Amino acid sequence: MLPLHYVGPKPIISHHGVFFKPGKEDKYVYLKTAVYLLLSIDKHADEKYSGSIHDNMSDREIIQVLQAYEPKLEEHILEEEHRYEAHIESMKKQAYAHPLTDEERKAWLNNIKLMRPYLLQREINKLYYIHCIKAIQNIIHDEHLQEIDINFSFKNWHILSSIAGNLEYGVKSVHTAIKVVPDPKGTLVAKLLINPPDKLLTSPPPLTG
Repeated sequence: MLPLHYVGPKPIISHHGVFFKPGKEDKYVYLKTAVYLLLSIDKHADEKYSGSIHDNMSDREIIQVLQAYEPKLEEHILEEEHRYEAHIESMKKQAYAHPLTDEERKAWLNNIKLMRPYLLQREINKLYYIHCIKAIQNIIHDEHLQEIDINFSFKNWHILSSIAGNLEYGVKSVHTAIKVVPDPKGTLVAKLLINPPDKLLTSPPPLTG
């Protein structure tokens, strides 16, 4: 199985060097929380995943959870990873499409080569995250869930936004809204509302591979 591990934010690669785009974080940072959320909303989770659920799940355990929900996960990830390899090859064409000196073009191609493992791992992390979000989407549809609550943080908001974006797209599309409210103790809680009376928030577009 393709491994999981953190690499970093989205790189911008050119003949000038490699720079990292602020705000484009590696999906790896969201994945563990997304997996916890998946297990917490599925009342049949213990029938699918026999391993222990704890606060420090390893990358291997995260993959095992996702495989429990998608037996052909490895096959799907590999197919999507191969498509991304083709995307990396297309990046090289950009170096030839620009009016550069031979040395500048060589530098750009070399930077792409150096960053290839980074790019592939970052895409693999994103693919695992996407498949986790789709598993959550399936549970929401199967169980007819109308609300998911989670302690507010920007990381958790991002995860709920990913779920909302996928729910709003496709044949089984539903309206969603996300709002933040304090609980009785004053702790902020992020709520994903599915088919609320009023569409309070326009959700982002769905994640794609």
